[in-house]
Amino acid sequence: MSASPPRATYRLQLTPQFRFTDVAALAPYLARLGISHVYLSPITRARSGSTHGYDVVDHGAINPELGTPADFESMAAALRAEGLGIILDIVPNHMGVGGDENRFWLDVLKHGEASRYAGWFDIDWHPPTPGLYGKLLVPFLGVSYGEALESGVLELRRDAVTGDFAVWAHDHHCLPLSPATSAGVGDADVGRLNADKAALDALIARQHWRLAKASVADDEINYRRFFIVSDLAGISVERDDVFEYVHRLPLDLLREGLIDGLRVDHIDGLYDPKSYCRRLREAAGQATYIVVEKILAEDEPLRADWSVDGTTGYEFSSLVIPLLVDPEAEVPLRRFYRRFCGVNDTPAEIEHAMKRRIMDRELAAELSALSWRFARLAVREPATQDITRRALRAALRAFITALPVYRTYVDAAGPSPADSALIDRSRRDAGAQHPEVDAAALDFVADVLRAPDSGERLDAALRLQQLTGPVMAKGLEDTALYRFNRLIALNDVGERPDRFSLPVEAFHAANAERARAFPRSMLGTSSHDSKRGEDTRCRIAALSGRAGAWTTAVPTWFGALRAAGAPSIHPDDAYLFFQLLIGAWPGGVSGDLKDRMIGAMRKSLREARLRSDWAHPDEEYEEKVASFVTLALEGERGKAFRADFERFEARLGPSGVHNSLIQTTLKLTVPGVPDIYQGAELFEQSMVDPDNRRPVDFAVRQDLLRRYEEAPLGELLDHWRDGAIKLALTARLLGLRKRLPEVFARGSYEPIPVSEEICAFLRRHGANALLVAVRLYPWRKLAEPTGWRAPAELGERHWTDVLAGGAVDLNAGWPLFRELPVSVLVGD
Repeated sequence: MSASPPRATYRLQLTPQFRFTDVAALAPYLARLGISHVYLSPITRARSGSTHGYDVVDHGAINPELGTPADFESMAAALRAEGLGIILDIVPNHMGVGGDENRFWLDVLKHGEASRYAGWFDIDWHPPTPGLYGKLLVPFLGVSYGEALESGVLELRRDAVTGDFAVWAHDHHCLPLSPATSAGVGDADVGRLNADKAALDALIARQHWRLAKASVADDEINYRRFFIVSDLAGISVERDDVFEYVHRLPLDLLREGLIDGLRVDHIDGLYDPKSYCRRLREAAGQATYIVVEKILAEDEPLRADWSVDGTTGYEFSSLVIPLLVDPEAEVPLRRFYRRFCGVNDTPAEIEHAMKRRIMDRELAAELSALSWRFARLAVREPATQDITRRALRAALRAFITALPVYRTYVDAAGPSPADSALIDRSRRDAGAQHPEVDAAALDFVADVLRAPDSGERLDAALRLQQLTGPVMAKGLEDTALYRFNRLIALNDVGERPDRFSLPVEAFHAANAERARAFPRSMLGTSSHDSKRGEDTRCRIAALSGRAGAWTTAVPTWFGALRAAGAPSIHPDDAYLFFQLLIGAWPGGVSGDLKDRMIGAMRKSLREARLRSDWAHPDEEYEEKVASFVTLALEGERGKAFRADFERFEARLGPSGVHNSLIQTTLKLTVPGVPDIYQGAELFEQSMVDPDNRRPVDFAVRQDLLRRYEEAPLGELLDHWRDGAIKLALTARLLGLRKRLPEVFARGSYEPIPVSEEICAFLRRHGANALLVAVRLYPWRKLAEPTGWRAPAELGERHWTDVLAGGAVDLNAGWPLFRELPVSVLVGD
């Protein structure tokens, strides 16, 4: 096993159509590009046909749809032969359930609380819900239970191999009969029971499970799930046997030298993240690279006592995009958005409202169960026994709404100083935002977190912390970010759109802190969870440089399309569409752009939960939006719009490219380990999933790399639409990282103050130095001179321009940005 940390990673999404053998074939290309480690999505056995791998049904087995164990070993060998290691994505929080593929879940359904795996899943076997005592709710029906029973959706069957009996729902979900009831059923009884609905109902009533319509989960689910996804059930990885089971395969691969590091999915879903991370570090060894998927709020540091190397890098993306947005556009865009779209609420107000909404609807059952836990604690003490469960539910709702981060990390040792501050702030803000909530109940909620000094009290605190993350994720990420569309480049994982732009000084401060605390943390700009691809966002961010033209064009386009016969849709949806179109525009109408755009708009409408939603989609309105998109992108009636849009895009396009080159340069030179999402070495102009998980055409990328690897970057800028400029820039900077590994891994980070439009810094280690400068806001006129002269010590070095070529004399001034908006100099 290699002890060397990654220089740069390349994320690959494995699917039944992109397997281990396909990864092995890419090894020469990825090595030539300059990658050090391939970063793979989960390889464990998932549900059949899974396109992402997070619906694991067996953590202990390699997914046969991706290849055999021998195929995995061959892939690892092919990568090793090119000097490449492997970072493996693991999923300790949940498993895919439903269907008939998860043997652990099926055993629990069969044996109930007596199953050897009952404790593996986070199940409340004794909830206060009528009809669920000792039972597991199975909310997988597409219709009500009564309709399913009468219509024949439910069918008793006998397995021809095992002889076991089970009820099947929708011909997909297997629900085994308990041994006690199965013993009384024979082959001859199957037909009779299926025909006699009352008898079948009576048989089902005696099982350890209760079948229900999917929507029942919102009010009555009694197992922890991944966010609001009922067919992803939470597992208790804090148990010794579960931890051993989940990690046996990746730890074996580490010991065999087949992988080099681990990426931990959804760390905030775990019962005790700090204890988990420390245990994983002990099991994996100090040399193993370990990062966690963690969304950090602004000014929230990753906990230093977790024994991990960092995060997967959402926070870098949330820094670099606001850095590219011109602050001068904030006022005109804010005024236009309010006037044109009628959205007057602030992002914070929308976020709080959506967090409350999600707790009142999709996560109502989880909030109710938590309120019962707190009520059982409160009644034990004279000082708190008059606090009712209803009051505690309201207090928990208000406290979680006010919490500004995904979760706190209180454990048996109590809160850290950072957690204490968050608890105090959230208690104070909850009271101010919800004066109707009982102050004593709010105090009790905060006190449980401040002093979790007993078994049940600690359990309540940890359960509360497990709920705050899903509330934030569903309330902010998956709802609020689709309701506030002022500039959607700012609406992505880890961001809050109320921060319109970022000063250069703040960007420097964040980089310096990363260099100090987590120098090996990942730097991400796109992922499989991104709302928009990294270059989609760069292009939309460039609208801040043409705010006047943009706010004039949008009403004109909207009016022209309506006049051409487009259906009447809400202005905010049209505004979202125009931004997405700017971001994804390929320089012409491609064959699949319309379908991709309709899919992205449909998902955006349902996530916003305003004019449609997932539970009750308004198909009539969705069809109106689809027709609006179709008219805009196809046919004679949208021709005038497309012509004007293309003229606007042609003027905007170069600024979007400049932003992309700046983002790429910064990601590959600031402290941290840059991660390239599959295919993003070319322009990554995808929209929300599944659009961002489309197959990647690696043949095109390999061809462009061969043709333009050594080409002058300035010349490539002349035909930027083919993406070769970004690919060549990426390869050149990755090559520099390989040539000067110590500078990037351990080098200093020294900000260079120049001007508002220039972000520059120095990195040095030993005899080597690196000077990086990027030209922000390319639409602004850059004052000359820049106002910066090199210190004498730097002027004495021999500097080479890595991107433009040739020697540079810093004593003669700053000869930067001659052809590109980025400059990278190496000095020795």
